[in-house]
Amino acid sequence: MRRKPTLIRIGMLLALGLLLPGMAGSGVPEETTEEDDAIESLRYRAARGDTSAQLELADRYDLGDGVPRDEIEAAKWIRRAAEKGDVSAQMKLGALYDLGRGVLRDLKEANKWVRRAAEQGSPAGQLALAIMYAEGRGVRRDRKEAVKWYRYAAEQDEASAQYALGQLYYLGRGVARDKVEAYKWLSLAASDWESFGRERDQLAGRMKPSELVEAQRRALEWKPKSWKELKGEEMENRKP
Repeated sequence: MRRKPTLIRIGMLLALGLLLPGMAGSGVPEETTEEDDAIESLRYRAARGDTSAQLELADRYDLGDGVPRDEIEAAKWIRRAAEKGDVSAQMKLGALYDLGRGVLRDLKEANKWVRRAAEQGSPAGQLALAIMYAEGRGVRRDRKEAVKWYRYAAEQDEASAQYALGQLYYLGRGVARDKVEAYKWLSLAASDWESFGRERDQLAGRMKPSELVEAQRRALEWKPKSWKELKGEEMENRKP
């Protein structure tokens, strides 16, 4: 079994306050614990590119669990996992850049990493990217782009995106105003979050009976789509 170099282990013990500085070169035998061995194994797997280990190690540094709390070190391991294409790591790294935790605050970098998650089909990433476009965070404000990414997430049954899309259809922001589509999306959102139903019901009172019947039909017949299906539809729509 590969062992961590003695100096690295001593450095970790010093940082944890488990070893007096004068002992570093005293030749005193190392005393290992199960927790030390677990961290050592975690570091080894993380260094070899295991994304789950990288994220677990990042969490430990973020919380100070078995290692000194270190936001910069946490961000480093999150970045390693994000660069390997892990969607959750890309989302976390985007959040770190947005908040300036463990890295210098950089909204453009935040947008870059959130976009990578979104482009892999992550509904959470698509929702976050839509919000960035809607608010102009790290990117030029663009309501049409916001609608596009809200729609991707909504079609994959992301309730918050469905609610946002319903609002946009009702207000006519980034899309033509359409009470039928607004009701459909608000109704779908309400199936997951009851609180979203209040605005759907208020909207129903402003609709013609024929509009309401059509909106309810669309909501009833709607089915979620996979990212692969959505991309396939997009390619078909691009054909001349």
